[in-house]
Amino acid sequence: MSADVVTKPLQRTGHTATSYKNGMLVWGGYRVGSSEELPPLRRHQIQRAETDRSTVYLPGNELWFYDTFIEKWTLRNTTGDVPPGTSGALARALGDAMYLFGGFHTDRNTNQLYRLDLTTLLWDVVEARGHRPTPCDKMAGWTHRDCLYVFGGFGTTPSPGVARPPDFAYVHDMQAPWRGWTNQLVKFDTHTNTWNWPLYKGRAPVARAAHAAAQIGSQVFIFGGRHQQSRLNDIHRLDLDSMQWSGTLDTIGEKPCGRSWHSFTALSEHRIVLYGGFSQTEEPLSDCWLFVVPILTWVRVELQLPPRLWHSACLSIEAEVIVFGGCAGNIFQRGGIHAEDTIINLSFSPRSLYRICLEQVLRMRHLLQSQWPSLPPSVRDTLYAMHGSTRGSGLDGS
Repeated sequence: MSADVVTKPLQRTGHTATSYKNGMLVWGGYRVGSSEELPPLRRHQIQRAETDRSTVYLPGNELWFYDTFIEKWTLRNTTGDVPPGTSGALARALGDAMYLFGGFHTDRNTNQLYRLDLTTLLWDVVEARGHRPTPCDKMAGWTHRDCLYVFGGFGTTPSPGVARPPDFAYVHDMQAPWRGWTNQLVKFDTHTNTWNWPLYKGRAPVARAAHAAAQIGSQVFIFGGRHQQSRLNDIHRLDLDSMQWSGTLDTIGEKPCGRSWHSFTALSEHRIVLYGGFSQTEEPLSDCWLFVVPILTWVRVELQLPPRLWHSACLSIEAEVIVFGGCAGNIFQRGGIHAEDTIINLSFSPRSLYRICLEQVLRMRHLLQSQWPSLPPSVRDTLYAMHGSTRGSGLDGS
């Protein structure tokens, strides 16, 4: 008899991730393969896609937390009105709640909104007023002043009779005319539980999906995504205080190629990190760029990184971009395998002195561990936690 011990998330693509406290929450996504590859206790929880029985949606009751400081995964099993496993959903943490919107499940899009209490791990369906966004997946989103924003996505035909901005667009997919791309911008107020379609000024980006958004204060930057048969490399800015779109920003220097399914993560007040994606020629990308906001300039970063697309990326408390999951090949081919279940750390500055000291103490633990109990409790507990997560990290001496 063997125990089903699960210490880290399964490989996955199309999952969602959001920063929370000192780490990253990961939920959902899908994988391709036999359910026999799953641990025994999890096989009964999976759901398969209607159109491709080899596509397995990960269980909706599983929530993973990655502590970016001690580099350790923790599984949290949730209860309540548990959402079905989906791909391409949007999740954002606000206070001690995680809001989950949309996605694709087995054979259709959804526009249901769920809320997870991160203290009780209890899900509930949000009974919201107002007109919901169009059911979709592969949208971008952010939070501002206790509101959740949804932009773009790929989904079903919008419902008639909803008052939308004048340049709202929905473009049908000619290969699947019941679905298409949208440039919807919708806001959910967490205090009033109300959806509304805010009026804005300026020219909104064209309809798109599989794009990415990076937020710096009250400014949101949208880059790339797919519009019909084109994968884009335009960048737009939305001022959340004035609700003013910039139109396509004129940038300086070489630009990244057009792409979808990339990550775009704010590193500081002045820099945003672009990594990976899927090119116009359907090639998985491994390039990394910095967008320097004050001077609207792209800078290529020469790093040897593996290709990734439809992965997740969050900023750590050490100002590192934490990348997890995704696809490492052509997602439209059977060879488009899931990436390894390891974390990629994109670091653009030295780690803190405190972190460096802790790592050095760990490396010398064969000499120093007997003295750990005399350390201040917070330092001691952190060392013990890090010691328990040094799997394959090269920290020898044990």
